[in-house]
Amino acid sequence: MTDVLVVVKVFPESDEVNLDNLYEEIGKKLPAGYKLVRKETEPIAYGLKALIAYVQMPENVEGGTDTLEEIINSIQGVSHAEVVGITRLGF
Repeated sequence: MTDVLVVVKVFPESDEVNLDNLYEEIGKKLPAGYKLVRKETEPIAYGLKALIAYVQMPENVEGGTDTLEEIINSIQGVSHAEVVGITRLGF
């Protein structure tokens, strides 16, 4: 089975949310077969930054990326998360 790389933009509730801690918390909540690959930050406005998380996950998961969004949205400190990109890894 092939994996996909999902790019998720995570918007924090405020500029006081520590994005490094948020990234670690996302990693703890991911189910088996999912893994965090890397992170970036992106300025939004007035000092607020979004966390860009790259998640490797199985391609054939029931619910697709909706499940991933639900997991991330359930984490304290997250305003909302949205998938902004997806690419297939391997053949």
